Amino acid sequence: MSSNNNTNITLAILQLQTAFRYSSLILGFILLIGGVLGNILNIIVFVKVGNYKNNACSLYMFVRTFLDLNVLLAGLATRILATGFQTDFTLVNRAWCKTRISFTEINSESTYTLICLQAIDACICSSPSVAVRQKSNIRTARYLIIATLCFWSIHEIPYFIFQDLVIAGGTPMCITTNTIFAQYHTYFAGLCVVAIIPITVICIFGVLTVRHMKTISVTRSLSSLTRQTISMALFQILAVLVFNGPNAASLIYQVITTNLVKDTYRRAVEQSITSFIATYSYGPFASSFYCYCLSKRFRNQLVVSVKEVVGSIHTNQVVPSTQRTGTRT
Repeated sequence: MSSNNNTNITLAILQLQTAFRYSSLILGFILLIGGVLGNILNIIVFVKVGNYKNNACSLYMFVRTFLDLNVLLAGLATRILATGFQTDFTLVNRAWCKTRISFTEINSESTYTLICLQAIDACICSSPSVAVRQKSNIRTARYLIIATLCFWSIHEIPYFIFQDLVIAGGTPMCITTNTIFAQYHTYFAGLCVVAIIPITVICIFGVLTVRHMKTISVTRSLSSLTRQTISMALFQILAVLVFNGPNAASLIYQVITTNLVKDTYRRAVEQSITSFIATYSYGPFASSFYCYCLSKRFRNQLVVSVKEVVGSIHTNQVVPSTQRTGTRT
């Protein structure tokens, strides 16, 4: 009987792991392909329209687009290769082992910081007070972006020291060799910076922004660009809550149950769910374009920008041919 039970448990674990593995792989491909395409279209729109040059909220969105691309390509793409195709370059290349996590963390932490700044700026722009609205300016936004990138780059320097490729029992492992730093990064960077702080900040300022926008006099006094960026920021806030909420709950659960004794099946279930949530948590980096498309003005700008790009490509292909024909004539 005991042997049969063990066999049943083993089969159940294998089936569970297989189901979550394929689900995570499919979700990963959807987020990767949709996110890369969406961020490229974001860049086209922001460059063609040029609002980011004069509007603080647009500048935060524009810079975030590049950070999101970095996270998707360096983080999600390599995760898909490792979990779906058993191709983990961190186990064969020491330099990549040291730089992958630190590079991904710098971009992801900067992204969440800019999302918070974006929510704060939207709240400031929608304030009933003209003096408060004037606090939002492009110069301050540039300084805050530079400070954000510098701070998180310095913050992740220990990864280049403590993250290393080691051989344990004949098996290569890319791990953090310093226990204190590993715990600090789990509890502070993983739980607070990426989960609790962004959710708290965007909820508070999102609610304040909605309250401001309900005032008709304030809404009428705002420019169409300001109203557009505020709505885009609010849509992005909803996406962060949808995608990052389960990740926050998972991290809190892991912290609470760290010292609990768990049987084999429970550990397998938790590992499978955690792995799926880890892939799902890349959603904020892949969803910004689709959140912005909820704005009618952004959709119109997208159509015009894409037509201009396609038209310029077509012109570059046709003009040289015409010139060559004229020369032969």
